[in-house]
Amino acid sequence: METRALKSEAVRQARLGQVSAPHVEPLNRWVEEQSGEGRWLPYFDPADGGLSARVLLLLESPGPAVSRTRFASMDNPDGTAENLRCLLHLSGLRRADVALWNAVPWQMSEGGVVSPRPAQYAEAAPLTRQVLEQMPHLRVVVLVGRHAERAWPLVGSPLPTLACPHPSPQNFVSRREAAVRALGALVEARKMLSGQEKGATPLPEK
Repeated sequence: METRALKSEAVRQARLGQVSAPHVEPLNRWVEEQSGEGRWLPYFDPADGGLSARVLLLLESPGPAVSRTRFASMDNPDGTAENLRCLLHLSGLRRADVALWNAVPWQMSEGGVVSPRPAQYAEAAPLTRQVLEQMPHLRVVVLVGRHAERAWPLVGSPLPTLACPHPSPQNFVSRREAAVRALGALVEARKMLSGQEKGATPLPEK
């Protein structure tokens, strides 16, 4: 399994050439419309499910690597993205079923990691709602990290959610159980999609 693929300039340029692929074109056109006035949003990764995604992995905010790659992607050249890519592989979730986004989606960490503030949760909530409206096949949202968990109630969506520890290397080293819990959340998301979880009830149609 390849990780940190967007470290390669050739891969990055090829991926940029796919931002208008049919399954991500409306999302990435929306990204471009929302960017401006001194801030910008990263593209949805064409390697993910895009409009067909059934699981949304909602992280906190774009990390420094995004300023180099221009993508919200688990192929970014940093430890968090690498951990997330490995967790997805181990969980059995198909990448075609998944999309990646951030609760506060604009880039503010080009010079180093900057954590979102509560006021920014409310500012970003309408953007998250607009993303959800463009993904008719979503069945579950995985809230990756405490900022995503805190921001989600402001979105006001009825979609089922699962809590997942943030997969940063620092978090996984300092809290050894975090990786196990993170993998468990993604496994549960896969089971919810397949209807194999014991006692699961059908998810409502959107």
